[in-house]
Amino acid sequence: MGKGITIAGFVLSIVGLVLGFLNGVWSIIGLPVSIVGLVLAVVGGKKLRANGQPTGLGTAGLVLGIIAVVISSITFFSCGLCILCAAGAGLGSL
Repeated sequence: MGKGITIAGFVLSIVGLVLGFLNGVWSIIGLPVSIVGLVLAVVGGKKLRANGQPTGLGTAGLVLGIIAVVISSITFFSCGLCILCAAGAGLGSL
């Protein structure tokens, strides 16, 4: 019953991890995708555990989701700081 949710969480965690390594708009997209993948991996893993099924994919999705959220957050905030600094430098020259 929770296998589809677990697979979706695993796939979204991988996508969020890949998007987290990209700069700009991709990191903005990567952060929510990573968070959704993490949540789906947790929910799917709990459902699999309740049904007595193996939870390896849920655990993998959970670990990848945590890594993806961290990487995406770092990229998102560092790119945001770069954009703010560039905008501030542009306003200072007026």
